[in-house]
Amino acid sequence: MKVPYMSYEAENQSSNRFYTWSLLALFTLTYTFSFVDRQVINLLVEPIKNDMDLSDVQISYLQGLIFVIPYVLLSIPIGRLVDVFSRIYVIIGGILVWSFATIAAGLSGNYTQLALARGFVGAGEAALTPAVWSMFPDIFNKNQLALAMSIFSMAPYLGAGIALIAGAQVIEISQSSPPLEIPVFGILQPWQVTLIICGAPGIIFALIYACIKEPKRTASATETDDAMPLSEALSFMKKNWKVYLAFLGGSPFMIILLYSIQAWSPTLLIRIHEWDISDAGRIYGLVALVTGSLGVLSSPLVARIMKHFNLKGYPLLMLMMSTTLTAMFLFIAGQQSDGMNCLIFLALASFFVTIPLPQLAVTLQTISPNKMRGMVAGIFVVTGNVMGMGLGPTFVAFFTENIFQDPMSVGLSMGLLGLFSAPIALIIYINGYKDLIAITAKES
Repeated sequence: MKVPYMSYEAENQSSNRFYTWSLLALFTLTYTFSFVDRQVINLLVEPIKNDMDLSDVQISYLQGLIFVIPYVLLSIPIGRLVDVFSRIYVIIGGILVWSFATIAAGLSGNYTQLALARGFVGAGEAALTPAVWSMFPDIFNKNQLALAMSIFSMAPYLGAGIALIAGAQVIEISQSSPPLEIPVFGILQPWQVTLIICGAPGIIFALIYACIKEPKRTASATETDDAMPLSEALSFMKKNWKVYLAFLGGSPFMIILLYSIQAWSPTLLIRIHEWDISDAGRIYGLVALVTGSLGVLSSPLVARIMKHFNLKGYPLLMLMMSTTLTAMFLFIAGQQSDGMNCLIFLALASFFVTIPLPQLAVTLQTISPNKMRGMVAGIFVVTGNVMGMGLGPTFVAFFTENIFQDPMSVGLSMGLLGLFSAPIALIIYINGYKDLIAITAKES
């Protein structure tokens, strides 16, 4: 059955324009603060490690794997729930879960409690993206949709930066204030206060969403109620396996560098270059915010330049360029004896690692038949998060503890990860390059 394209009715569009873009602002702000709760732990590595007597590997599990497992496992079930239940209620539920879990992490007295809380942070955050993506076509028309998605997609990089900047400020205030004592939980350390304060705004966000009316569900004129059969979708992917492997199997080896940079750069500056935790958070947080956002915004420009020079298969060329430069700058950063020089090369790595990500998502959607795009996107979420956030931070910790056997070698470990992952990614990219050219030639 075919139905009208997803959008508000024409007569309502102008009167609801302010409301529409206000919703986008709210969605983006919510997504940003979800990343604050997700990423602030990267600034707190040293105090948590010292208070709980943890290893780098145990810390890396908190940064990645413990968060990612429930996040990935719940993404598909929550996606299905979004299709049949109120998306606003799903968002409210997710916000409350990850916010109270972040507060619970701040009240944790041991590693087990902290790990359990981090797992619930991942479970709660699994609700936001599917619900928001589902509402976008109901809110924005065809011409607005790409811009809206681009703005929303900047939130992770804004959130990563804000987490460090705000976290640094909270830690500084906590350190200079009298100890905070809560009945039952006792005296809280500055890192615990930081987590509690970062989790608290979620309650306000949940109350705001409770006042929002669910957008009316509509559907695309080009869609039918039936999705592509799984066997047919798998057959298409098998026929074009080199291209899908390049994007779904190769790009995670670059994404692993992205999450490693975010996870361990503050610790590198604090542990090796003896920066104060507040200075590291503020300065690197600003760098992460600016370079990540600029990288994403530069993606369309780089793509247009490559198309102007008729560089065929340019999405994979972008991945090749960015992966190589990111690994190179990350390796150089780990060799620096001066903190500011290290920061410069971390900034370059943070910039280049984000450039191909928007084009990667666009290409996966354009090379896939309409009725299997959701499945392809889901696979990318799984591979990107499991490899990137799940394993990236842990690989760095593993190299530090088991190869170099020296906590002061964290910079070398980050560089080694780049030297390990980049060649694998390049081999997979090159393997799919000719097939991508063939597919895009057919479409044009």
